[in-house]
Amino acid sequence: MVVDHYSQLLSNFRNTVLTVMEPVEKIASWPINSYHYFQQDFETIDSLKKANQKLATENLLLKAKQQQFSHLTLEVKRLNELLGTASQLDSLEVKVANITHYQATPYSHTYTLNKGALDGVKIDQSVIDSFGLLGLITQLTPTSSKVQLISDTDIKVPVRIQRTGQRGVTIGIDKNTLSLQFIANTSSVKVGDLIETSGLGGIYPKGYPVATITKITTLKDQPYFAILAKPVARIGKTEKVLILSDKVEINPKDTPNLEQK
Repeated sequence: MVVDHYSQLLSNFRNTVLTVMEPVEKIASWPINSYHYFQQDFETIDSLKKANQKLATENLLLKAKQQQFSHLTLEVKRLNELLGTASQLDSLEVKVANITHYQATPYSHTYTLNKGALDGVKIDQSVIDSFGLLGLITQLTPTSSKVQLISDTDIKVPVRIQRTGQRGVTIGIDKNTLSLQFIANTSSVKVGDLIETSGLGGIYPKGYPVATITKITTLKDQPYFAILAKPVARIGKTEKVLILSDKVEINPKDTPNLEQK
């Protein structure tokens, strides 16, 4: 009986002590628990930051690849336009060239191309883009050439009005404007008429678009109209061009007979 009584007292005392110590243990363990809690949060935030940085890097790479893809798509389009133009050339051979420099001053409008004498380029070869005539090769180095553009004030191009067949000459004013001269004021020329190369003089091949008429003015006591026209070639915007030259006709007698060898 006495033993049981003391055992009961001891048990009650232990429970009381545990009850009193429980808040103390919680308070004592709070810093450690808080540390683990915040450490987990910091680890989660750090992981999110790393994931975010990774996604940002991947996004940047994807955008760069997209830009390159867009550039390649545009390059394919330009090449297709040039090849489409080249496929229409029966009596001419062409060389594709890149424009490395464009100069436009009050005194000179020129392109510099990455093809020169070593590539078979010659003086007085015509240069076109996928829309029309650009100009003429006027200077050469072994690896480059200079094109004097039709917008240059020193360049005169023999032309004809496609609709009527009337012949004249264009002279450059600026990159957006040409002057069409020697069209009689009795002619039926209209705004919107297309001007093309006439082939006269043997420099520019016949039939290439040059410009579209934009303004016609009747001059008092003058036999000719004052006519302005806009070049159809994309002067200042083109990146690739075609250099034209006559095809070399090969005499069959000069061709070695391979079957006899």
